[in-house]
Amino acid sequence: MTDKITNEAIPADTKNTTSGEVEKDNTNATPDKPDFAQRLSKIILILAALYFLWYVIGDRLTPISDQGRVRAFVIPIVPQVSGQISKIYIGGDKRVNEGDILFEIDGRDYRLKVEDAEAKLEMAGQDVGASTAAVAAAKARLDKSEADLVTKEMNASRIFAMEKEGIISGSDADRTRGVITQAELEIITAQAAYDEAQQKLGKSGQGNPKIQSALVELSKAKLDLERTKVRAPSDGVISYAKVNVGYYAAKGQQIMTFISTQYVWVEAAFKENSLGNLKKDDRVDIILDSAPGEVFPGSVISIGFGVSFDKSKPGSLPTPEKPKGWMKDPQRFTVILKFDNYDHKKLLREGGQADVIAYTGSHFIFNTLGKLWVWINTYLSYVF
Repeated sequence: MTDKITNEAIPADTKNTTSGEVEKDNTNATPDKPDFAQRLSKIILILAALYFLWYVIGDRLTPISDQGRVRAFVIPIVPQVSGQISKIYIGGDKRVNEGDILFEIDGRDYRLKVEDAEAKLEMAGQDVGASTAAVAAAKARLDKSEADLVTKEMNASRIFAMEKEGIISGSDADRTRGVITQAELEIITAQAAYDEAQQKLGKSGQGNPKIQSALVELSKAKLDLERTKVRAPSDGVISYAKVNVGYYAAKGQQIMTFISTQYVWVEAAFKENSLGNLKKDDRVDIILDSAPGEVFPGSVISIGFGVSFDKSKPGSLPTPEKPKGWMKDPQRFTVILKFDNYDHKKLLREGGQADVIAYTGSHFIFNTLGKLWVWINTYLSYVF
């Protein structure tokens, strides 16, 4: 009843006006605006589709590897002679140049060996000198015997001539023939003595075996003395040295670890299905964790043709690998890369991590996207 009275109390014009305003307000309150969530979802789906397309195609045209390592030649420093370390010139994590002395082994014993070898060489020279004198004496006896034979033959010729003329008897001539025979036997004896002396002497001068043996022993002693100073094989870094003066360094025992900086490269593990277009001399960009914000250009040296996967022993049955998830893990192969220059050697550390992208051809769009990826990841390396 109250509602009826109220409606009757409201004028007709007023009621129509109010109703129209309400309808107008309702129309303005529900405008046809696009849904922000739907628009955002569409953008995300489009970006995801574009990323998937870039991932599938770009993985063949511009393959990427985040499993790269900086590599260099690692050489164990081992002494070639044994002894106590008397001096250490270079400690761990220090740069060295080729020929720099790293440490020194006590060389007193080796200096004594050099002196002993020098004495033996002197004795060999004296022995050879004595043998040379014996040869000379034997040769002199041989020459004398030959000269005596010549003289006796000349005298004998006159005696034999007088024998023919009957001036002397045949017995005197026979005694002369005996003298000549005796002289010939003396020559044979002297020749044998001379040959024996030469055989004992051997080669003369530096070619004599005794001299040669003494020289070899002296050279070895001097070489061992030189080896007491252990030197850097090339330019590089001593990365590990945990020894001190007084430590006994055995021959062949590793004392330090040397990393060469003469040649540095990158070993990157690329997925097997990314190698289809990759080839030798393709250009690459390398990002090092040790050098955030910098890009190192390079090229492909070689592509690996095999990996080790069979862990079974000879004669045993193979053990199939068990899957680790619902998706198959991609097999990776090692690709060797080189730097175009060595201006940043101080940042190239053995085992340092690297991200790599390779450009397999003149693919403008994907190469540009690859450069963008490089630029982004270069600065992200400041964070991780």
